[in-house]
Amino acid sequence: MSRFSLLAVAFASAATLLSAQDAPPAEVMTKGQQVYMQVCFACHQPTGLGLPGMFPPLASSDWASAQKPDRLIRMVLHGVTGPITLNGKPFTTPAPIMPPQGAALNDDQIASVLTYVRNSFGNKGSTVTADQVKTIREAEKARAAMWTQAELDKIPVN
Repeated sequence: MSRFSLLAVAFASAATLLSAQDAPPAEVMTKGQQVYMQVCFACHQPTGLGLPGMFPPLASSDWASAQKPDRLIRMVLHGVTGPITLNGKPFTTPAPIMPPQGAALNDDQIASVLTYVRNSFGNKGSTVTADQVKTIREAEKARAAMWTQAELDKIPVN
């Protein structure tokens, strides 16, 4: 085998190892899908495409694919209202965009479903942990109102 072939095999093996390490654990994805199909699918649909003019798509979403999940965690905990910009385009709806789920879902459920959304429907994002959700839940425990995009835009995602 030539040095080039050995190098190509080594590179391919390293790339496979890195992509396998980046993939969320299968059990987290399964749990996240279960939560999604119980809580989220009615609005966002099993395909993640949402309902046009009513509920925004999660598929290929700049919100779901952000480097850090901090905005998404807040959205699930307290909900979102008002118009938002999605993939550079305005999305308006007469309904609240996202009702709060923080009282209904525990930290592990939120982490799992966000990991599932961030790695489904054409999205690629890091795994969300229950500790991340717990930290944000604690930091925002006094909040009663739904988030607006203007407020969420102040939270860094990289």
